[in-house]
Amino acid sequence: MLVIFLVFVNLMGSKGIASDREITLKEAINIGLQRAKEWNVNATLSRVNSVDETMGGSRGETGRRFNWFMIFVVPGTDDYVLIGISEKKITVFRPGKQTPDRTIPYNEIKLDSSDVLQLAKDKYGLNLGKDWATGFHFTLDSIDGLPILTVFGNDQDNRFTRISFNAKNGDVVSAIHKLPNGGGLISKRNGINNLTKKGMAITGVVAEKNSLVVWGDKKPTQFSTTKQPFIEWSHNNGDTWTELQANNYVTHAWFDINDQLYVATEKEVWAGITSKRKGTKILSLDHTIENVDYSINNHIAVISNEKVYYTTNQGESWEQAIVPKRFYEVQISDNGDLVGITEERRILQKTNHGWNEITMPNSNDIPEDMKVIHNRLFITIQNGIWTRNLQEGNWRKIQVDETIVKLIKKGEKLFGTTHRGEAIYSINMKDENKSEKVFDARNFIVSDVDIMGDTLWIATIPDYSWEEMTIQSRQ
Repeated sequence: MLVIFLVFVNLMGSKGIASDREITLKEAINIGLQRAKEWNVNATLSRVNSVDETMGGSRGETGRRFNWFMIFVVPGTDDYVLIGISEKKITVFRPGKQTPDRTIPYNEIKLDSSDVLQLAKDKYGLNLGKDWATGFHFTLDSIDGLPILTVFGNDQDNRFTRISFNAKNGDVVSAIHKLPNGGGLISKRNGINNLTKKGMAITGVVAEKNSLVVWGDKKPTQFSTTKQPFIEWSHNNGDTWTELQANNYVTHAWFDINDQLYVATEKEVWAGITSKRKGTKILSLDHTIENVDYSINNHIAVISNEKVYYTTNQGESWEQAIVPKRFYEVQISDNGDLVGITEERRILQKTNHGWNEITMPNSNDIPEDMKVIHNRLFITIQNGIWTRNLQEGNWRKIQVDETIVKLIKKGEKLFGTTHRGEAIYSINMKDENKSEKVFDARNFIVSDVDIMGDTLWIATIPDYSWEEMTIQSRQ
């Protein structure tokens, strides 16, 4: 079975220039069919699709692509062959066995990829795809006994779009695009939920005294939340907002104990950002910052390119630590201790002699997530949360009604979300035996949460679903 389909390549930029090494769908079929017939004279086409690449060219704008994959089957048997074509040459030839699949008679393919692309542009204003499946892409399948030729791109609002045609006569079979549902900033107070910034991807929120900061994307798509990034500050509980300056899209933000705002972007960390000043850059890296943490007294640690960079003087100087295993998260304590969780779910703590593993109290427990607040470690497992002081070995168990898979730390506050973010719990830091469900999030995709006074602030991002399109213009 074909497993390579529209391989992701994140390419942005202007329209490509057509190349004579690009070919249409039917041209690709002709090349593949000749080789398939040499393999088995009864070989019959079953499916075709174009594949993303980094080779330049028109990216499908002329109905042509560099790379194509197709499957031919032998009717009445379980024999098939996968054929890959790149720049008019066969680069993959892989016979195998599979459950018999539908076939597409060659003489039924009256339209080519260039034909359906023009129809899609004329009827629906289809544009080049971005972020994923770049440019225009094409597939040919047999559906309900008909040869269905589909073109993929973006609609006029930059949303992922799929338009299918009957390859025999050009009739539109289906025209659908992915539309956002939900997204925005929710404030919960006295049991009442209010939604603002509707449709936006709010990827983070932080609340401190009378200040509220949110960040995300004003015009998200299914495959990107960095199209129109923003970060905004409110001094009146979200009634009005002031946009702040940031060099790039924001990945994290927090206030230190002096109410100074810190912001992490793709490769930088900034301090002292206000509505009137951009702040001071305290860290700039060559590689993407993958994770950020800060302690109550504002020690800072980040992961980038399999290294941990950390500071215990608010960014005046930074040290670097090489990690023995790839971390997906790092934490830093008030004492400057570094703790990381590896991709194999091992918890490691940095010492003067290297990294030592923190042994779980029960060998069967598998950490889901971990956080450090002050000098205390919190680790979520299937049936609760383990906690201990980093300098002590005594563990205590926090009972939670549901399995917490993600911990969210906001200064001295700790929240936990369940599977798929369906519920948010608040972990009582004064009485660690208590936890409380503070939000039922089954109808939302929660990305972050914080609390200010008696108001809970929940950052959510949109979900996406296929919906029918209407014809944009006359043919």
